[in-house]
Amino acid sequence: MKKIMIMLITLLFSCSSVKENNKLTANATLKITLKKGACFGTCPIYQIRLFEDRSVKYNGIRFVESQGTYEWYMDSSDFDKLTKLLQTKELKTSGEYNMRAQDLPLTSLSIYSNKSTIEIKHKGGISDELKERIKSIEYLIMKNASWTK
Repeated sequence: MKKIMIMLITLLFSCSSVKENNKLTANATLKITLKKGACFGTCPIYQIRLFEDRSVKYNGIRFVESQGTYEWYMDSSDFDKLTKLLQTKELKTSGEYNMRAQDLPLTSLSIYSNKSTIEIKHKGGISDELKERIKSIEYLIMKNASWTK
């Protein structure tokens, strides 16, 4: 019974986040989604969405300094740096790495273009180059974060 309740709650929240995504992308094209998932401890859980118009939507869920939804615009020079970064070879193919790890948080990066969607998911166990690229993406997006609602 407990498992059924958990599955129903998960389904309910999944449907609402799909509706929210549809509202947001009606005005701008989604470029990147970066999600950090839970672990058995206090790993930060959040989602960042970056759109082609440089707008950023952040949703801090748990174990983050700023919980809730926040919006801001990326600096244009940082956006240009990010666009160049997305052209590096480490970010050209989808992949899943170390997905069987039990107590490591899932990091999920989706990169959208007219031609395809690149999805990189990992729980650690990735190359140093890929790890640095993902950290750089997160840094550039979060650099000018506005934590006022």
